[in-house]
Amino acid sequence: MFPEVSTDWIKENDSSYTIKTKTIEGTYDEFVVGWYSKHLHAMKEPLLFNRKIDKEIYRFTWIRTFDKPMAFRFEKRNDRYILYWKVLNGSGGYEPGEIEIERLKILTEKEWTEFIQLIGKADFWNMDLGRSSIGTDGSEWIMEGVNQSDYRAVSVWSPSKGSFYDACDYLISLTNLKISEKKKY
Repeated sequence: MFPEVSTDWIKENDSSYTIKTKTIEGTYDEFVVGWYSKHLHAMKEPLLFNRKIDKEIYRFTWIRTFDKPMAFRFEKRNDRYILYWKVLNGSGGYEPGEIEIERLKILTEKEWTEFIQLIGKADFWNMDLGRSSIGTDGSEWIMEGVNQSDYRAVSVWSPSKGSFYDACDYLISLTNLKISEKKKY
């Protein structure tokens, strides 16, 4: 799911570098998988892959270096639509901490449909699985999707505006969390 990535630091001038990444085929990054898993375990989130499932689920896990880790899980089972969200009291770049907020909200088919349209616009089910960029201070935006036949996980480093950002931000907007635009890094 999360292949190893090699990085090359290319010197631009005396004080700046560009980082070029390349996915190493046939591998997975043990550190990244362990880091993500540690946060999901602290949130007591269910395993979404490698098991039979009778519903459709999308989970956005947001791990920011200096801010509280969060997860937003949107589930559709038959004609029920439920959004769950959890916030830990740690810092994503350090220790995850413990659950500080755990809520759920029953949503409408219209809200589900709007989210599915955003996921479609982001072309989630066809996005590159490799991590296209990485950094030191920022955030990982990890979206997982699972249904009766497929599972996919995509990680994007500190996305700026765009379709993937919009899909994740929509889930945040459906909660009662007040997060400033400055903190959406």
